[in-house]
Amino acid sequence: MSKTCLILDCFSLVYRAFFGLPSTIKRQDGQVINAVLGFYNAVTGLMEQFRPDYLFVASDHPSPTFRHKLFPDYKAQRPPMPEDLKSQIPLIEDVIHSLGAPLVKLEGYEADDVMGTIARHAPADTHCYIITTDRDALQLVAEDVTVIAPNSKANKVFTPDIVTHEMGVSPGRVPDLKALMGDASDNIPGIPLVGPKTAKRWLSLYHTLDGVLDNAHLLPGKAGQNLLAGREDALLYRELATIEQNVPTYCCWMAGQIAFDERQVRQTLDSIGIRASIPQIS
Repeated sequence: MSKTCLILDCFSLVYRAFFGLPSTIKRQDGQVINAVLGFYNAVTGLMEQFRPDYLFVASDHPSPTFRHKLFPDYKAQRPPMPEDLKSQIPLIEDVIHSLGAPLVKLEGYEADDVMGTIARHAPADTHCYIITTDRDALQLVAEDVTVIAPNSKANKVFTPDIVTHEMGVSPGRVPDLKALMGDASDNIPGIPLVGPKTAKRWLSLYHTLDGVLDNAHLLPGKAGQNLLAGREDALLYRELATIEQNVPTYCCWMAGQIAFDERQVRQTLDSIGIRASIPQIS
């Protein structure tokens, strides 16, 4: 019988909770707990919906990643974490630990890389559901890997066919697409004058970034000239956009098996100042 694994993008859910609930949610000592409450409700709701056999939480490591070493401006435009959220991170980690879920983060890598590695090395009989609002993860979608983007009305489900329909390329070609057209959310410039339509048309003609680059001399206009001159840039941008799926995580699959002590969860919630039900997944 097939098993189910939930892989949660920690900061994606945390930021969504922080901005989705009012900062007036505080405990008696004045500590803001809106992100903690929203995160807990999101995670336990997912647990009850999917009733997973395994649960992992992937997080960014505070150190620079290998991408920053390749391209110092990578994600340079992103603002620092708000102080009201920063103070809640230890409490959120307490919640994760109380649920018995491994919190996996690795120096030099992003949460995407951790999620990709866990999904790639899942047991053969396991379907992985990656929970994230980060569209970079769409490249991980496969027959046994589904990306779920949380939404207040209805969660968005990404299968291989849906990714191909929405992005105009198959999941595996998403890094090639971003290499050409760029990605403002990650501060990846892309090739000048190459927008989504042009990038998709080129990939439709030549299938891969390598195929496009091999035929760059045939591409018309200033956009084609820019690609011809920016070959090395395009290869760099693809490397930045590609999720690493073989990071040396310390976590084994046995550690992700669902098993938590309800009393410990209740004690943790009480210490934080949250009144909420314990997930019922049996």
